[in-house]
Amino acid sequence: MTRKRHEVGVFKAHVKKGDNVRVLSGRSAGESGRITRVLPRTERAIVEGVNLVTRHQRARGGQTVTAEQRSGRIEKPSPIHVSNLMVICPNCNRPTRIGHREADGRMVRTCKQPGCGDLIDRAK
Repeated sequence: MTRKRHEVGVFKAHVKKGDNVRVLSGRSAGESGRITRVLPRTERAIVEGVNLVTRHQRARGGQTVTAEQRSGRIEKPSPIHVSNLMVICPNCNRPTRIGHREADGRMVRTCKQPGCGDLIDRAK
């Protein structure tokens, strides 16, 4: 396991599950995708279709075989540190830094691009 910089429960990532992000550095620099999982303990996130690694695995399980149980060379996304990810604003469609402001009695994330300033957190 990787070394933790923060105590458990203290770190809060600027990205959330479902955000569209662009990778800033590393082997997958410049690629973009949707976050499928955030791992706050190690300050990392899994982005679908980005930072793919090949895993050689044996078949596991009984009669019904799922994708995780079959044998062979399986490509799957590997976690990326959240500092290497930048959120893509849904309004202006550009990678942006995250601002915070209060709206409707709760803190929401906003786009910091000049001329945009739109909310990134939408009501679900």
